[in-house]
Amino acid sequence: MLIIPYSSFRDKLNSDARYKNKFYAVLLFKNATGSLIIDDNEYELRPQSFFFLNYDQIYYFKDQNPIEGEVILFTKSFYNHVYTGNKMIKSDTALHNVAPFISLRSENLADLKCTFKELCNEYRSHQLSRKEILCLLLKVFMLKYIRNSAKKDLIERSVDHKKKLVEDFKDLVDLHYKELKTTSKYAEKLHLTPNYLNTLIKETLDITAGQVIKNRIILEAERLLLHTTLTIIEISYELGFSDNSHFGKYFRSAKGVSPNHFRIAQLQG
Repeated sequence: MLIIPYSSFRDKLNSDARYKNKFYAVLLFKNATGSLIIDDNEYELRPQSFFFLNYDQIYYFKDQNPIEGEVILFTKSFYNHVYTGNKMIKSDTALHNVAPFISLRSENLADLKCTFKELCNEYRSHQLSRKEILCLLLKVFMLKYIRNSAKKDLIERSVDHKKKLVEDFKDLVDLHYKELKTTSKYAEKLHLTPNYLNTLIKETLDITAGQVIKNRIILEAERLLLHTTLTIIEISYELGFSDNSHFGKYFRSAKGVSPNHFRIAQLQG
């Protein structure tokens, strides 16, 4: 885990480049202008705003002026240093769908900043059990971030069994989309029939289970096409397709163009 000034974080970035982290990052801006693009979604940079970058998200800054703030960098391993099976604070569940941006009112801002200050004080100390206390304080900070975000359902999640199944399905898709591409495979893991899983997802998300799977695969395909130099063949194998032709047809059915044409059009545009 690292807590560093934004200026130190910025110095490691090329302003024209796109980045893909292999760790979590929380950006706390005191003063900021411009915008931050995360997976092609653009967010305005504002004073007293917070951003969360998940593993493998593509991001870059646009039209940024001098920015003041702090950055927290941490890994899944560190977040689970004090391990608990509680779904609310496990890194592979609690931080899976965290909102990328929050801007707080004064009373909530003071509370979150107080937790951050406590985290910083412990970070600078070298006392007994420092790592364990940092881990627990980080969990508290992230729980407060989530509570203040638009996705409060991640904290106030109903115990309703159907909602839990939908969340479990989405978690499984994110873990296994490269090797499992059919509804039946996920139904088997959830001990459900494919028809019931599909009905459940349709009722909750208004799209089929198959479309959820496909959307996740296509999102990763777009990331690889736009932000790596991998060939189409390499991308097809990376995504678990047996051959380039199969991947091409799959991508075209979703986007209306071939992977290569999509890459060229986006990069030229």
